[in-house]
Amino acid sequence: MKLQFGGYHHLVEADIKGFFDNLSHEWLMRMLAERIDDEPLLRLIKKWLKAGVLDTDGKVLRPESGTPQGGIISPVIANVYLHYAVDLWFERVVQRSCKAGVSASLC
Repeated sequence: MKLQFGGYHHLVEADIKGFFDNLSHEWLMRMLAERIDDEPLLRLIKKWLKAGVLDTDGKVLRPESGTPQGGIISPVIANVYLHYAVDLWFERVVQRSCKAGVSASLC
């Protein structure tokens, strides 16, 4: 409702191609450690990220980046990562350089 009648003139939507395949495990773990003070939970998340994936030829691949394809944790991890990578950038860089009201919302 606010978007439709709030006086905004531009809407920016982004589709981050290959996001789930290229998410940095190192950066993600640093981001999670900012908010989570539970080492066993952080180790469990790291194990999920490093879990092997069975390839079509029967080989087990150990990913160095990305989130598990279809994994339950993937959407949660993506939201945390995007919060630090996009939301905070938007607040600290984009909003400060705008003269009019600006609103960010990730869906």
